[in-house]
Amino acid sequence: MYSLKKTGYLAFISVACLLAFVLLLGFRQYQLTGQYNKIITQSEESIFQFTTLREQITASLIENDWDKVVASSRDLKDLNSSLVRLQENELIPAEYKLDMAKQVDLSGLAISSKNIIAAGDKIAHSLNLQRQMRQLADYLLQFDRIIVSQMRAKVVHFQTIMIGALGTIICIISFYLILLYQKTVLPLIRLSDQARDEDILVNGFNYSSETCTEIAELTDTINKLLQHPPTEDGEDASPKKHDDKLAAIINEGTNLSNGIINYAQLLSDSFQETTVTVEEKDILKKIILAGERIATILRKI
Repeated sequence: MYSLKKTGYLAFISVACLLAFVLLLGFRQYQLTGQYNKIITQSEESIFQFTTLREQITASLIENDWDKVVASSRDLKDLNSSLVRLQENELIPAEYKLDMAKQVDLSGLAISSKNIIAAGDKIAHSLNLQRQMRQLADYLLQFDRIIVSQMRAKVVHFQTIMIGALGTIICIISFYLILLYQKTVLPLIRLSDQARDEDILVNGFNYSSETCTEIAELTDTINKLLQHPPTEDGEDASPKKHDDKLAAIINEGTNLSNGIINYAQLLSDSFQETTVTVEEKDILKKIILAGERIATILRKI
């Protein structure tokens, strides 16, 4: 048999542990979401900085303003600082950091921008500079898409774990409710049906093996009380014994009163043959009358 109390404690502890686990996951997801948003923001800022710088350099190349090209190359320092901060984030996998270090060559781009003034074939140098910027732009956009998808996948993974934990909680509660119905509610309904039977005082209550321990113990106690009611030895036996003692006392009292009357009568008869005072005769008569009154009272009881 299952103990309803132990099962309830076990279900409560399991649900409490799972709820604590869900709360921890929720807090961790909140932290990760904030960190991932920071990474995405840094990546978007880097792309925006490079896009702005690329447009400036492209416009300067079209206008053949080589001094502006050299001046724009100085802004690559800010872009390099943004990319370094992005690489230092612990949530970015090491393989992505290594790949970024190989693909992003801002120093080479800065050198190419500064050497355009001294280049003999400025058109070929400009085309090479455009090619380098296009490759860097494509890589930054690809890196941003990969990072965003990775961050989104991790958040979804945490949400999946939380949903699974909540589903487990619902399953435990549902299982406990079904167990409560089978072990408690159904046995009580069956006991209620048995209580309507007229022979219940003779047959007693019956329960199945699926009944919980608490209801089984209660039913056994009721059956014992039905088989050995306390009124047989207590309430019924005591008055009967009291009546027997009272009858014995009345009988003995009646015999004694009759004896007193007889002895008094004998004394009265014997005193008639001798000389006695009037007071003595009155005393004997009072004794006889008192004995008769006692006998009358005892008969009434």
